[in-house]
Amino acid sequence: MRWEDWKFSARLGWKDPIVRWLSVSALVIVIAMGAFFLWRLLPEGWRSGVITMHYTIYIGIDDVRSWQWIFFVPGTALLILLVDIAIALGLFRRHPLASRMLVATGVMTAVVWAVGSFFLINVNI
Repeated sequence: MRWEDWKFSARLGWKDPIVRWLSVSALVIVIAMGAFFLWRLLPEGWRSGVITMHYTIYIGIDDVRSWQWIFFVPGTALLILLVDIAIALGLFRRHPLASRMLVATGVMTAVVWAVGSFFLINVNI
């Protein structure tokens, strides 16, 4: 797909209210939860020097890293969501239903990520 084709498809997709509102709501969820995640965990990471990155109920804490890894979780979620929205906007002209489903999947993924981040905050604090 050429750049001009993607831009034309993205303009058409952004005019669709379903794609626009789902994209904006997914971005709001990811940015708000990322800000809350960093606000709650940065002081803890600076104080202790380490951060728990993974916890399971069967094993317990199984991944502890240096505090700089705290930016990996919200950064990865934002990057995946932006790629998802870019692909959905590029597909809109040929496949509007697939584009809407991709953006809806992005919202659902953002919600699951937000819940997982909340529990990661609880493990660290």
